[in-house]
Amino acid sequence: MNSEALNSLNDIDPNYPVPRVYDFLSRPESSAFLDYVFKDPFGCHVFPGDISDYPLASFFEDMDRDIKQAKQIHLWAYIPTCRYRCHFCQYPTVILNPQAASSQEVFRDLVDYNIKEATMWLQKVPSLAQAEVGEFNIFGGTPSLLPEPELRRLMDFYLRHFNFSAATMRFEGEPGTLTKEYLRLLKEQGFTKISFGAQSFDDRIISACGRMHSAEECVETIYNARELGLDWVSVDLIYGMLGQSVDDVKYDMEKTLELELSHVVCTKLHMEEFMKTRTGVSGERQSLWQKKGLININNMTFPGLGKQYQMRELVEQYLSSGYREHPTMYFHQNHQQPEKWKGIITDLDKQYPEVSIGLGGSSKCTRAEAINITGYKKYKEALDEDRLPIEGSRGVSPLQREVNAFKMALSTLIPVDDNVFRQRFEGRSFFDNPIISRTLKTLVDKALVTADGDVVTLTPNGMTLVEAVINTQFVTPEA
Repeated sequence: MNSEALNSLNDIDPNYPVPRVYDFLSRPESSAFLDYVFKDPFGCHVFPGDISDYPLASFFEDMDRDIKQAKQIHLWAYIPTCRYRCHFCQYPTVILNPQAASSQEVFRDLVDYNIKEATMWLQKVPSLAQAEVGEFNIFGGTPSLLPEPELRRLMDFYLRHFNFSAATMRFEGEPGTLTKEYLRLLKEQGFTKISFGAQSFDDRIISACGRMHSAEECVETIYNARELGLDWVSVDLIYGMLGQSVDDVKYDMEKTLELELSHVVCTKLHMEEFMKTRTGVSGERQSLWQKKGLININNMTFPGLGKQYQMRELVEQYLSSGYREHPTMYFHQNHQQPEKWKGIITDLDKQYPEVSIGLGGSSKCTRAEAINITGYKKYKEALDEDRLPIEGSRGVSPLQREVNAFKMALSTLIPVDDNVFRQRFEGRSFFDNPIISRTLKTLVDKALVTADGDVVTLTPNGMTLVEAVINTQFVTPEA
């Protein structure tokens, strides 16, 4: 087994119980799982196509076909501006001073390019204009940096050119920019859901990860939103950050319950191994933790895997009575609805297309996917040349469509029902798929899932390790 990974797993806080998954991950036969969680920096899961160099014309045909058949779609716009880069950030961003006169031109350009890209999508995919948008999200970056006139101009375009008749609208921002005045503007524009990254409610941790807001500003944003009638406030927290202890995560969970957050996302961060072998920001440059020499200074180190799983179990423990987890690491209060956009694209009875507009966006349907350019200069060049800024597209073979559907269903943590699967795939059972059936046998043997007749359910260990299950276990029988 990987000795470094095992040492990281053995980094356990003696004041808390040994994590449930420790026994499983420490076994030699679980080395693939341990290696994955040790190297994976963000606990993410993707469902890629298996046909490379897929023609863009075919991608658009597939999107048009799937969108026509779907009851709803997820539509999102990515606004990549930030006033600074967080130390853990791996996303394409344009760093600027929002107060500078030169930044106003950047904001205008971004909205112009976003509108142009969306217009080209409407031309390439004729069914898109009529498709019922289930949820519309403006993600970032920090879209709450957009000046009021530019936000109004952007929303005027989307509301006039897409079918928002049944859409809910969600906006991502940052404490310090989501002022009461800006929240009021968002409500006026029709947004009913707000999300932002707090990362922690401890100023020491917030500062160590490079954020330029305080815990007090996070709390103020929550209360200001509620005062204005924006009751859906989703807060992103991270466990595994530099200098963070299990006690720190316990404090964050106590604060979550105290604030009665309607929704909370708890994301794993495991950057230490990532930074030893790769650099941040898509591998192009050092992460700011490296560049600023913050690691191992003032006794600030990254918690190992053992502590990270203790942290995750604390999250489960604190949220288990009042919250439900759906999908993995997305928690909603029992009396609230889960994240709609995640359900639209992952729930087995939906898995509808998503269309993303903006730098680094990803769009997909059951048959194909495409990823946008992540460099702002190249992004602009493509649109200036009247080309959609797509970096590449991949197709999905019939067999892989079934595998992806099953994997997405697992990620929701809802039991996977073969009867629903058969409705999706013209009577074909997921047991008929050689990749799924072979993998299920392995997962049952490893006690990561149970198979009871037509229903497959993740065990507690399976729920904790679902990203590793999705990303390491579903391989072709020949592999």
